[in-house]
Amino acid sequence: MKKKVLIIITIVIILIIGIIATLIAIDVADKAKYEYTIEKVTEINYNIINKDERYGVIDRQGNIVVEPIYDIIQIPNPSKPVFICMSNYDIQEKEYTTNVFNEKGEEIFQGYQYIQAIPNETTEDGIPFEKTVLQYKRNGKYGLLNINGTEVTEAKYDQINSMTYKEGMLLVSQNEKYGVINMNGITVIDIEYDSITADNYYNENTKYQTAGFIVGKQQEDSYKYGYINYKGKQILETEYTEIERVTGIKNDKDIYLVALKNGQAGLLKNKEIVLNYEYEDISYNAYNNIFIIQSEGKQGISDEKGNMIITPEYDNILVSGIYINAEKDGEIMVLDIDGNPVPETDILAKIPTEDEQHFIITDKDGIYKIIDLEGNIVIDKSYSYIEEVYNNYYIVGSKNKNGIINITGKSMLELKYNSIFKIEGTELVEANILETNTIVLLNKNMEKIAEMKNAVMEVKDNYVHIYNEKENKYFDFKGNEVSYQELYPNNELYATKIDDNWGFADKDGNIKVQTKYEKVTEFNEYGYAGIKEDGKWGSIDINGNIVQEPIYEINWENPKFIGKYYKEVEWYGELYYTDKISNEKDEEI
Repeated sequence: MKKKVLIIITIVIILIIGIIATLIAIDVADKAKYEYTIEKVTEINYNIINKDERYGVIDRQGNIVVEPIYDIIQIPNPSKPVFICMSNYDIQEKEYTTNVFNEKGEEIFQGYQYIQAIPNETTEDGIPFEKTVLQYKRNGKYGLLNINGTEVTEAKYDQINSMTYKEGMLLVSQNEKYGVINMNGITVIDIEYDSITADNYYNENTKYQTAGFIVGKQQEDSYKYGYINYKGKQILETEYTEIERVTGIKNDKDIYLVALKNGQAGLLKNKEIVLNYEYEDISYNAYNNIFIIQSEGKQGISDEKGNMIITPEYDNILVSGIYINAEKDGEIMVLDIDGNPVPETDILAKIPTEDEQHFIITDKDGIYKIIDLEGNIVIDKSYSYIEEVYNNYYIVGSKNKNGIINITGKSMLELKYNSIFKIEGTELVEANILETNTIVLLNKNMEKIAEMKNAVMEVKDNYVHIYNEKENKYFDFKGNEVSYQELYPNNELYATKIDDNWGFADKDGNIKVQTKYEKVTEFNEYGYAGIKEDGKWGSIDINGNIVQEPIYEINWENPKFIGKYYKEVEWYGELYYTDKISNEKDEEI
């Protein structure tokens, strides 16, 4: 009897272990659908060159690794030696002859036909292709091949395309139906829909990876839409005439959707109905986390839980900071964000400032002012625009010119600039005068740290470079001026200027290349710098050897060289390197 009990217990344990293992396997497989790693290219090892309107490839030293004899070249991942070279376009087939080479000039992936990179203009690092997978063709169908040459999927799709703002996810089709697979070839959405688009949700931490999908099916003469989250889970069935995600609500787990059913809009939080399908329009105001709703031509306001703050009874509602302008029968009533009438009827907009002690207000005449908590006017200069740029500093506008003042009204930057704005990701403010192409940089204390005419500014990974024909300046993101040597301490040589002439010195300031040039660039990541003489540019290597005598007429004060080749951009935006000698003032970068 005891043996039988023991056997039964053992079987039960085995079954439990089996169930747990199965659940783990299912969970792993499920995670594989949405957990994938997007490679970020941090080093460009290969670039395209153009010679006589034909294309090839050079390496970091400027050596030709693919001769420039092709009509088109794709480098899907410029850190890796995979070069897709196309020539001899067939008009009937609408295809090029395609060969793929490595850095040794050897043809690779020969067992596959018509290999191509998959274009994607919305990648995080700016590389215009999916970086880890390619598409190939076999028997009229397409499949996926990873960049190392391993087959990811068989050739079974009619089309393979990238998804906008959804790098690593691919739109595939069969028999005019669409589905989604990821870069590992795993099916995320079955091929059964007539349309699939990403919802464009973006979170600073997860980027676009947690964006979901709006899927559509054609039913008779119209489309019906549903929603699938980034894990491939169906949230809404395809029964809506329109779906839009509220991307202003930054929450990866709780998905807010405005969906139209039978011509009426409703609001959902995941599958839960927050506002029923009885509105003509629902729009989100991120500043106050509220929804403006419209029913029978009248507007009102709801919170994100569906609680009615203002019933739809107004002809028009405009949210202005923490005030609501509610219009009815030609009259505007000013309400606070809870829907209560505001006695200050001449103030239409009210925006709290960073110090929580003041408000930017706009009156009925469109004049901006600043008041304190008691309503006393602090700034009253009849400005047509006021925007807080940093704590107690404000961009102000009048007569189409802009300046900066502090909370006392003192001018920190005079009212003469065409535009003033914060540089995203930094503590810097940029001001511009278009007529003279003047750029002014200020730190967060509104101290002017640079002013330069005929200037160009570039924002790099950890510094800002501002320059013109005669000078270069570098600043960190806090506004501290830094030298190029501080930014790139491992360089051997640095640009130096003596009596308006340029050359190169070592880390200790010893002149290594005579200061005889009109202008030079700093040495780039490839180990080359530009030198300008008699109005023309050439290049020099890190050892001070001239690679190319100055022969190029380049209309740019900071050209980039790899060996003797300089970087150029065509009018439609294609980047490549060239050794073209031209009298025309092309646009180079």
